[in-house]
Amino acid sequence: MISASSSIRRLARANHLKPGYLHGFLAGPPTWFEPRPERLAVLSGRTPRALRRALTDAGPAPERHTPGPSSEPRRIDKAELYRRIRHDAETENLSMRALVRRHHVTWRTAKAALTNPEPSARKPLPRHPSAIDSVQHLIDLMIDNGHGPAEIWTRLMDEHDTSISYGAVRLYVHNQTTR
Repeated sequence: MISASSSIRRLARANHLKPGYLHGFLAGPPTWFEPRPERLAVLSGRTPRALRRALTDAGPAPERHTPGPSSEPRRIDKAELYRRIRHDAETENLSMRALVRRHHVTWRTAKAALTNPEPSARKPLPRHPSAIDSVQHLIDLMIDNGHGPAEIWTRLMDEHDTSISYGAVRLYVHNQTTR
């Protein structure tokens, strides 16, 4: 599966058009940044249904499933879990195996609860590179030249053949200009 923006860029290049121009034609009002599958279907010779199946970001977002009341027990925080494990071990003199079974935890978690009064802090996750990282220097130059987010996004698409969402560019420009 490919993205709609990638498909639009390829279609524009094949027809000697700027991707920004074709994207603007395919999106149109009221949502200038989301291409409409019906318009893309006319230009590509495919049906809108086939495009919605083939493109990852064409068409409406899938509906979210909101689960009803479940039979699963409510999850408790780790500090409370540690307190309950220590309480059961002290008051009922339960074995490690019984604590593991009763609280549905691993052996390591039960041992950590008995040896440490508080759970250890989580390790911070490493930062994942964002789509902006590869063109950050270009965006910074355009901000210095007084360009707005829409113009920056269009120039990135037309002149540098990048596929970054308008929202990501707008957020980055906002963060850079409010500093």
